Amino acid sequence: MSVWRYSLSTITKAVDGRVVGDGAFQVDDVSIDSRGGVLPTTLFAALKGPRHDGHDHIRELHRLGVRAFLVNEDNAGSVAGMNAIVVPDSMDALQRFAAWHRGHFNIPVIGITGSNGKTIVKEWLFQMLHREENIVRSPGSWNSQVGVPLSVLQMAPEHTLAIFEAGISQPGEMEKLEKIIRPTIGVLTNIGDAHDDGFGADPELKEQEKRVLFTKADAVLDERSLNVTSISERAGSSSIRATHDGQEYDFLIPFSDHASISNALTCISVCLHLGRSAAWINQRLAQLTPVDMRLRTMQGGHGTTLIDDSYSLDRSSLMSALDHLRRTAHGRDQVVVLSDVAEHGHDEAELYAAIATALQQRGVHRLIAVGPRLLAHRALFPPDTSFHPDVDALLRTDALVSSPGAVVLIKGARSFGFERIVERWQQQVHGTELVIDLEAIRHNLNHYRASIATGVRTMAMVKAFGYGSGALELARLFEHERVHYLGVAYADEGIELRTHGITMPIMVMNPEPVDMGTLHRFRLETEVYDQRSLREAITAAERMADAPPVHLKLDTGMHRLGFVERELPELLNTLRERGSLTVASILSHLVASEEPAQDDFTRGQIAAFTRMANAIGEVLGYKPLWHMANTAGIARWPEAHFDMVRVGIGLHGIGANAAETAKLMPTMTLRTPIAQLKQLTTGETVGYNRRGVITGDRTIATLPIGYADGLSRRLGNGVGRVWIAGKAAPIIGSVCMDMCMVDVTGINCSVGQMAFVFYREHPVSEVAKDMGTIPYEVLTSISQRVKRVYVRG
Repeated sequence: MSVWRYSLSTITKAVDGRVVGDGAFQVDDVSIDSRGGVLPTTLFAALKGPRHDGHDHIRELHRLGVRAFLVNEDNAGSVAGMNAIVVPDSMDALQRFAAWHRGHFNIPVIGITGSNGKTIVKEWLFQMLHREENIVRSPGSWNSQVGVPLSVLQMAPEHTLAIFEAGISQPGEMEKLEKIIRPTIGVLTNIGDAHDDGFGADPELKEQEKRVLFTKADAVLDERSLNVTSISERAGSSSIRATHDGQEYDFLIPFSDHASISNALTCISVCLHLGRSAAWINQRLAQLTPVDMRLRTMQGGHGTTLIDDSYSLDRSSLMSALDHLRRTAHGRDQVVVLSDVAEHGHDEAELYAAIATALQQRGVHRLIAVGPRLLAHRALFPPDTSFHPDVDALLRTDALVSSPGAVVLIKGARSFGFERIVERWQQQVHGTELVIDLEAIRHNLNHYRASIATGVRTMAMVKAFGYGSGALELARLFEHERVHYLGVAYADEGIELRTHGITMPIMVMNPEPVDMGTLHRFRLETEVYDQRSLREAITAAERMADAPPVHLKLDTGMHRLGFVERELPELLNTLRERGSLTVASILSHLVASEEPAQDDFTRGQIAAFTRMANAIGEVLGYKPLWHMANTAGIARWPEAHFDMVRVGIGLHGIGANAAETAKLMPTMTLRTPIAQLKQLTTGETVGYNRRGVITGDRTIATLPIGYADGLSRRLGNGVGRVWIAGKAAPIIGSVCMDMCMVDVTGINCSVGQMAFVFYREHPVSEVAKDMGTIPYEVLTSISQRVKRVYVRG
């Protein structure tokens, strides 16, 4: 479903490069991702980063049928005999190509930047305007130096409006993005401290740099473009009175939290600038839906994985969703549930033919079609496609049964109500859910990788169900991000990852006795920590020619597992008799790396580890990997980085101290809907043993979350709280097994509205503090009956 077609010679001229091979060869798409969505007519841009180099995948992609590449001059040899554009810097060339392509269009282009709310404002503007405009927009949160050019390259002649995000982390970056987007309308969202490490703490500097995007814009808008005179809440909505250009307006938005009000005001300003009336705006505001309905990943029935994109359907978002499907599938069957495309503005036969081609090219195994227009064009689709007139008809079938273990993309126009399919097919329907932001986890991983020297490896800890986040999805992310090792606690955790296709090295850390043959069969590498486990590993290595290597655990002060220094002579003697056993690494645990008062002890640990590891290396005749630093050790003890570091809780936004935590992104949101509201008065009680005593007239909300979900009983009786519409609602009475009650007096809320146990503004560390514990316990206590939902940004 291409939107343009250029010859390699044409692109070469635009980016000032040189062409090799067939300059007349035409391409109609650009990709930087070797995992999915790369077609024969795709121009694969080989970008070189600190941990990824696209040039490494050229031969394999050529074998798979890709026939055009954009490469650096230093790597020109990798495209010998192929069609390619050779340039000094492929990143710069990609940006120049996008800027050249942008120059072909004379339509309104909205450029959005800010610290928070960019994606929400973009998606809400799309929701409000897409019925009247043919809109091209950034997929997801594509707002980086790479994401922006890929977004702009989606512009096509039929588009009447473009909406692009721009995000930066260092001074000087916005100038490049401005040349690519060239917005005619600038939109500035909230300027906070998110992702702004490169700007220090100066908000004026941040805003000044971001406003570079608007250098040539005809207008610059934000929430301050409206003069708000009053805001009042009612039943989870907000009534706003404001003036604009001397006129007074009243608006009603279906949200009451501060962030949503701010983002809605920004959208209102844009729509007024575009000439929409207040009545039109209010009609569209009433239909706004939460943005996180897009590309949410969750477990479905019959071993399936569901990707919920039931929010909208247009050409560009379908292409992005199909590429996301392929990356998520990791070789599993791909199934697409698709509705008719509403209000598309294309020739219908051409549109559905292009959809059929896109599904076939991206390796979709099965299509489930919903709607009369897809049925009318059934001849375009494979014979095994199932057609249904509407969602009710689909739900009367057992469509999921015939695709066990598949990854299922549910992608439909809003009017078809595809959320009902998700509700029926998801494995867990418990309204309480833990939302995990994989993009935030990637950000945190990169924060720690930027803190270590080149050549130091990284082990990502995914034990304890990935600290509550779900080990499998995290493992897939880390495998793509080229993390060197995964760390699990028990063999069962590693086996689960292997059976779902994870191939990267996995270290098993804990002492549960496991048959070495089982470890060998699943290619799991175990710790050895005493003479018994070491001799078992030596015996297994004699029995199995390709036995997995082991990791030698030293006890330098934790006194939990490992060889202490006084046992070193015996350990060295045993290692001299090791036969064919291979030692992959030597490791130890820091006891108090985050506590300055214990720094002398930590220095002693590092010194003891160094002495022991050196002695072991002399006996082995080679140097295994050394690793000792945990999350806090990475931040505070660079001398303990050695050959590899292990990052755990830091991946989830919890740093060694407040300063480091501020540089990380919170990754999880635990939320639950209000089930019931009650009006109670003085003398009445709430919950078991009548521990919640009412004084005065109070409104009490019941929430479907209890200690069986991981909400600790320690939070009862006012110790803990949840957040509703941005306001604290204390827990009243005891926390029950499956429910709790909170006091929402004075909070405008309604049944079905979400209550947040923790989220970005009030992270898990606050809950841990209320409980008198650490974030580890809070996260790992969240029951697996709580639905995990994965989003990106």
